[in-house]
Amino acid sequence: MTFTATHWDELTRQGYTIVHGAIDDAHLRAAQQAANLLTSIFPEGWQRSKNELWREIKDSHHPAFLAIAAGVLDPLALEILESVQTPDRIQFSQTLPGFTTGRIVGRHFHIDGGLGPALAAFNILFGVALTDVASDTAGGFHVLPGSHEKFAAFFREQPTDAAVHWGEIKQQGQKKFLTQTEMVVPRLRAGDILVAHSFLAHGTSFNTTEVRRDMIFQRRAAAPLGDPATQGAAREAFMRDPWTFFRDRPPSSRP
Repeated sequence: MTFTATHWDELTRQGYTIVHGAIDDAHLRAAQQAANLLTSIFPEGWQRSKNELWREIKDSHHPAFLAIAAGVLDPLALEILESVQTPDRIQFSQTLPGFTTGRIVGRHFHIDGGLGPALAAFNILFGVALTDVASDTAGGFHVLPGSHEKFAAFFREQPTDAAVHWGEIKQQGQKKFLTQTEMVVPRLRAGDILVAHSFLAHGTSFNTTEVRRDMIFQRRAAAPLGDPATQGAAREAFMRDPWTFFRDRPPSSRP
């Protein structure tokens, strides 16, 4: 198995873990070449923003990225979740040298899911490093360890006898938990996979190096969260218990 008891323990305690060296050399080289190609044709196919030192392709269909999703992320997801719906879009993002975050804690420090009455619930976020992140100042994906449990506790406090607008509750939680935080920038080598719980707060750190940071991201959700017949009840269950639809973990790592 790729996802070990140590990974389970870190995922449950911290809200994230790293599977080191998960991408083989052939897949990694192909993805790095794809990243270089996409960079060379910027802005074609990219989403434009005010600060293009951080930029993304929100839905990439490049064959090299799809190959990693099918060959590595698909089987890894099945080790973590009881079932997996059709894979989500692949996001390719870069943090270029000179990127800064101003006075906020990182870039858009947040949890995913949107702001609607029913969040677009998913279970895990995969982040595949295509370049190394060796310091806090390399433009890396950064996280607030343990924030997944803070949000989970806050969500559990919401009434069960009335409709809850989960997007508004999420915003309240972000204001409550993310005002004064100590970010952690996980150290990554090209070919590592970061696995994060969907309730984990995250963002992007500034880049004072001379090289860009490249990563691809993909969300994964259990099948009941994607099936229209079960989605409503599944989303509600997941908001109340953040470990719903995960496979069994060692007893010592159960929340």
